[in-house]
Amino acid sequence: MKKKIQFAFLITILALTGKTQTPSHVFDTTLFNKQLDIANYLIEYTFFTQLANDKYSKTPETFDFEWFSYKDNNTWHSVGGNSIGNTFHIKAQITFDSLYNISDYNGISDSVKLNSLGSALAFANTQFQIIRDSSSIYFNSFVISNPDQTISIRYLPAFQPSGQALYGCEWEYIFDKTGLNLISQNSYINRITGVWIGQPRELWLNYRSIDRPTVGSIFFALYFRDYFTRIRIDTQISTSTTTKAANGNYKWVHKMK
Repeated sequence: MKKKIQFAFLITILALTGKTQTPSHVFDTTLFNKQLDIANYLIEYTFFTQLANDKYSKTPETFDFEWFSYKDNNTWHSVGGNSIGNTFHIKAQITFDSLYNISDYNGISDSVKLNSLGSALAFANTQFQIIRDSSSIYFNSFVISNPDQTISIRYLPAFQPSGQALYGCEWEYIFDKTGLNLISQNSYINRITGVWIGQPRELWLNYRSIDRPTVGSIFFALYFRDYFTRIRIDTQISTSTTTKAANGNYKWVHKMK
């Protein structure tokens, strides 16, 4: 690692809802399912964005492109370009078919929407740069159009070159629909933990400083669950465990403490 983590605020805990969470004797299934939907979207987003990056990072003209993805009418698209200041310059747009083949997108696109998403990403990148500069952690970014027309830019630790998966920190920047005005910033920052991916075993994710699983913790469990016998998110008041059933499907089991 190039340098040690220098987060002065490493012990700060902020709930991603932006509000103090109140303990309850009943697991909040509605909230969990909402977070689960977001995490599943991020899983798909990661897959298609990585496909775009893998293909276009091999040519000198496009190797330095930053990519973001979006889903439109059940079809995934990826947009590549470069951020300069708070502006994202779009230079390529591609789409994927049902077999994950990549082709240039020549259809009609919503240029206003794409420019807004790109602007939000560029703006968030300038805000998040202090985190990148003060750590040796690699992060993935995610661009999300929310149902209320706001735009979220999320940052989660990427799979590290060392072979470790990290959890314990995540950020969300929320912009208005233009992508130019930052409305709020939510984050969860606790002890950052590295997990070696190797021999299957049961894994407990330590989120005991908060009351509910975060989007990042659920994403981690979804993304890495094939490498473990089960993954359990351990919060202050509950546990949420994902395991593979006999039929090969995964299920979640929630228990209050």
